[in-house]
Amino acid sequence: MKKISIALASLALIGSLGVAKTLKVGIASGAYTMDPQAFNETATNSILSNIFDPLVRFDANIKVHPDLAVSWSNPKPTEWILKLRKGVKFHNGNTFNADDVIFSFDRVKNWNKSGFKGKVSMFDKVEKIDDYTVKFITKKAFPVFLRKLTYINILDKETVQGKSDEWIGLHPIGTGPYKFVLWRKGDQIKLKANKDYWMGKPKFDDVIFRVLSNNATRTAAILSGEVDIINRVPVVDVNRIKNNSKLNFFIKPGLRLIYLQMDQFREKSPYVKTPDGKNPFLNVNVRRALYYGINEDAIVKYIMKGFAKPAGQFHPSVVVGYDPTIKRVKYDPKKAKELLAKAGYPNGFEVRLDAPNNRYINDAQIAQAVASSLAKIGIKVKVNATPKSSFFPRTAKQDTSFFLIGWASSDGDGSSMLDGVVHSKDDKKGYGRYNNGKFSDARVDKLIEESDANMNPKDRVKQMREAQRIALIEDQGFIPLHFQVDIYASSKKVKFTPRTDSKIWAYDIK
Repeated sequence: MKKISIALASLALIGSLGVAKTLKVGIASGAYTMDPQAFNETATNSILSNIFDPLVRFDANIKVHPDLAVSWSNPKPTEWILKLRKGVKFHNGNTFNADDVIFSFDRVKNWNKSGFKGKVSMFDKVEKIDDYTVKFITKKAFPVFLRKLTYINILDKETVQGKSDEWIGLHPIGTGPYKFVLWRKGDQIKLKANKDYWMGKPKFDDVIFRVLSNNATRTAAILSGEVDIINRVPVVDVNRIKNNSKLNFFIKPGLRLIYLQMDQFREKSPYVKTPDGKNPFLNVNVRRALYYGINEDAIVKYIMKGFAKPAGQFHPSVVVGYDPTIKRVKYDPKKAKELLAKAGYPNGFEVRLDAPNNRYINDAQIAQAVASSLAKIGIKVKVNATPKSSFFPRTAKQDTSFFLIGWASSDGDGSSMLDGVVHSKDDKKGYGRYNNGKFSDARVDKLIEESDANMNPKDRVKQMREAQRIALIEDQGFIPLHFQVDIYASSKKVKFTPRTDSKIWAYDIK
């Protein structure tokens, strides 16, 4: 009887203390940095969303909700007044207030390494009204002001000011639901619950994001129970996942476009070999030949196993700016050869195709499939697939002639890609930050800038569609391939629902 009493007392003690709950997430791609303002990439943004808070946040269906700002008003077309949340603490105990907001936006707008300049290009300045009220002044009327705020995470001015870029990139201190513990790049990120989080204590005491870039390893981890959730379920393993009684399987229509871009600014491009020594991508007929010469239906069927949708434009149908009249051209190698001959390259040319091998679903295999297709029209393509840690810096420096990359309009508005990728590179205005092929058309730039300030929704969409039509149909400045379908698996021990923006926000998981 005494032993039973001791055992019951022990169980009661364990119950009163609580059992530490750890969520383990297997992710296909890790964080590029721990600085939330340095690099606009979904994998990085997803992880950092657990550490930092913005002023307004998207819910799972990309609808805007209050976050560090509790309310807002738009008294004039170029003015937005935001009331800030009181009583919020950073992870180090410092108090959140208007000074942190002003500091964070100044850094995003003026820091030369900012990855989000294009998101605030229409912002003129931010003024402090009092400790918990700020006024944003925009250069023009800005219809997507609130959506752009979702990209900007707030830093602790008191801690960050004066620190080096390297220090900030290794010491993330936010107000979010989880605190930073450890980052082993390419391996794992460990977080612990922020018990004083303003929305309430998180469900899990600890969260571990394990970087499992190898498809087979990621599948094995969820099947064995090593992790509770994985993203980017390998398409070849879908049936194994679906047939496992201990797992849930999820398909979520994605926002991400996988596309090709080419060097469109140099007379001689570094990784192209042509009979005349010139850059063939400066000729629109060559760019059109690429489009007609890629068998995207085969890529979707054989490489993506049907888990992708062939793309004919920048945006999927859920994004503002989608144009139902723009369709993908049919695969036509004969026409592609005619266009190459018209451009002066009847026998094609040689080129290197750069691609990541650990960022997008089957990215390296897609690149190889593109190369196989183009070989049939006389273009010899050498695929250079490398980890994203080297791929992204290379393309940022334009050390490429031809590359495969992806973009997701995570705010649900087409201005995301138009501003960041399609508009001419313009560091002063903050446009074209990721336009690394340097596509440029003054008509497109004008339409994009006008649409950014147009408060009439119908007129604005017309301008966005016209900008896309010129860039894609007239100029063929980009080669769309397909929209990804996001595929997840989770243990039935956790309650997980995929988000439209592809982020894994642990606070929502139970």
